[in-house]
Amino acid sequence: MTVSVYVPAALSLLLAAISRIVVARTAPTRAAVFVVAAMLCAAAATWGLVLLSATLLGYTSLVADEALERGVQLQDPVPELIGVTAVVLLVFGAIRVAKVLRARRATTRELRAVCSSCGTGELAVVALDDPHAFAVPGRPGRILVTRGLLSVLDGDERRVVLAHERAHLRSRHHWLRAATEVCAAVNPVLIPVREAVAFLVERSADEHAAAVTGSRELVARALTKAALASRAAGRVSRWPTALPFARCGVSARVAALHSDPPRPESLVPSSVLALGVATAIAAVQATIAFYQLIYWLWPN
Repeated sequence: MTVSVYVPAALSLLLAAISRIVVARTAPTRAAVFVVAAMLCAAAATWGLVLLSATLLGYTSLVADEALERGVQLQDPVPELIGVTAVVLLVFGAIRVAKVLRARRATTRELRAVCSSCGTGELAVVALDDPHAFAVPGRPGRILVTRGLLSVLDGDERRVVLAHERAHLRSRHHWLRAATEVCAAVNPVLIPVREAVAFLVERSADEHAAAVTGSRELVARALTKAALASRAAGRVSRWPTALPFARCGVSARVAALHSDPPRPESLVPSSVLALGVATAIAAVQATIAFYQLIYWLWPN
């Protein structure tokens, strides 16, 4: 087994390390680039663990007898401890993915039920004091807003919230967030990438709301008031896997809205995507090396 089997893990660390830096220089609409890179890193790193786990087969009596019968000298390319560690990481990764999917499914189901209880139409207003707003995916998608949030915003600021949540629904941001949540569950090293994507989709919705309302100052004011109300409430959202309007880097989002609109930049997203592609190439090289290691098991 060559060193390429370990490269995806190293590149995942690099992607996580730079994500907090490059996210500030990335246009909000480029969140999908981070998602693709995270998916490639997670898939390549997981496949690397599978290959490392498969080397444990060399310690079984079946393989040993087959090698003795064919007169093949078994190599020991990977220490047994690394193979066992890879198996453990795969098992815990599968458990984390199951938890993430179950939590997201339960949250979406509950939010849809709440929307249904509020009648029909795009907007669902629920009688809760907690100041929150959510984009609830579905067919059709709906916007859930609490009375607590509406009570602290004026008419123009309410339009900001609706435009923000419509942007989430139209751009299907829930799929981007779900993909990176699964990637981070598979490979916890990618947690910073998950947070970067969550921030970028919120920034994208903020920019859409600014374009619809024609005022970046208005969006910043609505976001600030909602965040202050949420902090004053001091309660954690009852839907933890949903991302409320006034969460996820509020200070940075307000600062960005007080600045000029972001300019598209191709170099930074391309570099992020190149890291993901590099992990895929390393996984292919590791697969070839693994095949060369065990090709003798196939009948001639």
